[in-house]
Amino acid sequence: MKKFRFLLILAVAILAFSSCTTLSRSMREPNVRFELNADDMVLSEPVTGTATIIRVFGIDWKHLFKTKQGTIGVPVVGNIPGFLSSDNSYAVYDLLEKNPGWDFLMYPQYKTENYRVFGMGLLYSETGVTVTARLGKLKN
Repeated sequence: MKKFRFLLILAVAILAFSSCTTLSRSMREPNVRFELNADDMVLSEPVTGTATIIRVFGIDWKHLFKTKQGTIGVPVVGNIPGFLSSDNSYAVYDLLEKNPGWDFLMYPQYKTENYRVFGMGLLYSETGVTVTARLGKLKN
């Protein structure tokens, strides 16, 4: 009984001291009001970022201890809600990682598809998210 108790305490201690990793990419624009004209910026062609989220028993095991999320601050152009869902933020991270060096995102559009679902999503679900947006850079 003492050996079982010792092993239980050891297992709890190992779980309690295991670390988590979070990687994040974001764009933050200052809260300054100024007028932009089309001549003041350079726009990219539409670019995409994708993410596939697999949940088993409702838990996203891939992103449980190591998260790569992208966030968007106050938009220069476009209406972005105050927060992104975690699934959307994984796709934004992919888009920003593939396209470094841009200043802002214009009109991101999200498309979510359920690829596979078993047990009403409680046992297994696979979801794909694609974000499409134009990236912008201010001219000097």
